[in-house]
Parts: sequence; C-alpha cells; structure tokens
Amino acid sequence: MPKKDPSSYRPITNLCTFSKILEKLVLVRLRPHVQATGNLSFFQSAYRPGYSTESALLKVGGDIERAAGNGMCTVLLAMDISAAFDAVDHLILCRRIESDFGVTGTALSWLRSFVYDRSQYVAVGSVKSVMCALSSGVPQGSVLGPLLFAMYVSEIDAVIQSHSVQYHQYADNLMIYLSLVPKAFGDLSSLVGCSDAVSTRFLQNALLLNPEKTEAIIFGTRQWLAGTQTYAGVSVAGTIVHFAEAVKLLGVTLDSALTFNQHITNVV
Repeated sequence: MPKKDPSSYRPITNLCTFSKILEKLVLVRLRPHVQATGNLSFFQSAYRPGYSTESALLKVGGDIERAAGNGMCTVLLAMDISAAFDAVDHLILCRRIESDFGVTGTALSWLRSFVYDRSQYVAVGSVKSVMCALSSGVPQGSVLGPLLFAMYVSEIDAVIQSHSVQYHQYADNLMIYLSLVPKAFGDLSSLVGCSDAVSTRFLQNALLLNPEKTEAIIFGTRQWLAGTQTYAGVSVAGTIVHFAEAVKLLGVTLDSALTFNQHITNVV
C-alpha cells in the first residue's frame, strides 16, 4: 500500500498485559451471556467458538453449489465497511449492549468505561501530534473489541432477513447473495433493495459502506455464465458495482464457476 496515502494506516492500541488479562476474564463471563440472548447475528462466524473463516466459506460455498445443482445462478455482493472498528459510536454501542443483550448495572458501567475516555495521537518518526480524545471506535488489538463490534452490528441480521436474501458475516466482512433461476436473473430488485437498506442502517449507526471496495460476482455453471456477458453490474449504495470474474473472500479466491483454478494459481 502507498506509504503517503493516509488510508494505508491503521491505529495501534497500546494495552498493558494486565488490561488484557482482565479483558479475558470479562470475556469468559460476557460471551456466554451474549450468545444466550439469541440476539447476536446467527450468521456471524467470527468471535464465536466453533466458527471460523473455514465455516463461513463452507456455508457460502455450499449454498452456491447447492443452487447450481438446482439449475440456479447466484449473485453475491462482498460488502466493505470503511474503518469499521474505528467508527463504532460509543453511545449507540452502550445502548445496544443494554437493550439488545441485557447487560446492566455495574457490568454496563465497566464496559462503558472500557470504551470511553480514550485518546490518540499521530506519530511520524520522532514527531508526535497533539493528543486528541476519541469519540468512537473500539480498541483494535484488544480482547473485548471484536465481540463488542459483533454486538454493535448484530441488528443487521433483521434488516437482511426482511429482504429474503441470504448472507454471512465474518467480523466486518459482509456477504449478501441471492440465488435465481436463469430466466429471472434480470430481476435483482430484492438484492438491490437489501444493499440499500443495509447501507442506510449502517449510516444510522455511524458506519459507512464503501461501494468502491464492494465486489460483485455471478456464480453458476459454465454454460449459463457464457450468456451473462450483457449484465454490467448491480447498484450498491447508489453506485454501480461491475461483476468480476473472481473475488477474494476471507483469503480464498472464488471464480464464477467455483473451479478454484485462480486460487490454486495464486497460492502456487
């Protein structure tokens, strides 16, 4: 990435060892409670025991292959959130922790104190900027940060479900996809409506969907894909995202026919 481009850099959180030990103790108590509420997004494969990038890819890949076996094609959008962990609004987060996950009293006060009153500065060599207060974000590199982010974006599950579109999440990676019979492929209104609703909900939660980094692809058999060259793309947050021949999801390159040829070439 370009050294002179500010977007190439991410903040580093300085956390002491004792802080991380305390966070792990809190995580042991907090995570079972959060999962027991049933309000954590069911298709979130990160930060949950037994779920990983492998289970996420198996779920998405299995759905695509199953649809192809039934004579259907699948349109997938791999959506990107700009600086997702840094944009978490502290007030919204604490409200959601209380209302959606039932964390109150001392526990809520402790979590509030964990995210509030942090500060940051920019350093270039030996030169440092003025210290400024942070009004948003969860500490990257912390133990609790990832779970707090998953709780923050968990409500997106209801938004997507209302559009009858399949999806899967891994941390701040969101994949929404729709399987159609070939003769109905021209109607992507439910997928477009879902992406617009997701974008709107993210904005309401101070998160910004980045159409420039969102990727779109059509999966299907070679025979069917040969006749789809006339389709330019799909609208995401008011921007047309053109269909690619392959996309990289969670470290694996998936081509439109799921041959894995390009992934094998990349690995070699």
